[in-house]
Amino acid sequence: MGLKMGFTFPISILGVILNIYQNCDTLKDVFDKSPLYAPAVNTICLFSNHSDNQSFYHCMRVADDFSRKFPIATKHIYESQYGIILQLIYSLTGKVINPNIIYSPYQPETKPDLLETVKFNEPFMMVFNKELLETKIINANSELLFIAEQLISNLHDKRYGQPVSSSVRKYMLQTIPRINISLKNVSSYLNMSERTLQRRLSIENTSYQLILDDVRKELMNLFLEKDLSWIEISFLLGFESQSAFNKFFVKHFGRNPSQYKGKFRC
Repeated sequence: MGLKMGFTFPISILGVILNIYQNCDTLKDVFDKSPLYAPAVNTICLFSNHSDNQSFYHCMRVADDFSRKFPIATKHIYESQYGIILQLIYSLTGKVINPNIIYSPYQPETKPDLLETVKFNEPFMMVFNKELLETKIINANSELLFIAEQLISNLHDKRYGQPVSSSVRKYMLQTIPRINISLKNVSSYLNMSERTLQRRLSIENTSYQLILDDVRKELMNLFLEKDLSWIEISFLLGFESQSAFNKFFVKHFGRNPSQYKGKFRC
């Protein structure tokens, strides 16, 4: 349960890019700052990071007193951290970067685990290639953060369609950008099956993909007015690759981003 919580935790450009990270240039800056500032908002967990010639190690320990009193909650905290860290990395860099190996303080589940390369019965740790630390923070820009916050807030306040389509739209606006904006995640958030969600959207003469495309097109038009780079726009719209963004752009705008004429930089 905790692991699933971590991957559905609402990590977004509006939620995790805190003031202390806005001036960070690389992930190394972020992880260097996290042990200093995390205790101000999280008194339960103790974070530490270190590296050697090849690898970077992210470690966490839940306070002993809390662990003794709330063992089930403690397990969920440990498990959710995996998903939270991967979403944080994606939110800051626009890249999906997976660990080489992770360590779990618990026994393996009897059913298949959501994570593939796991060592159990070991203190919590995530191990990445050391090159991770040099990954650039593409949104280390307070002006960009303000623009995104204002535009999405304005769209969020509008009322569109019937209740289900409106809820889907609201969820998308709250979670772009994220690792996986999927029908499965939306239906889970709304506490219904994928089939039920599709059927109810069909009754409202729309679909999951149509709503997602509409949200992205509307945000696209607003972002274009703000003179953002194509890389920034691609990230803010939740695309995992520049090629996927380019296909979307051609489909809905009739040309490649590089062919777009005007004052917008690329």
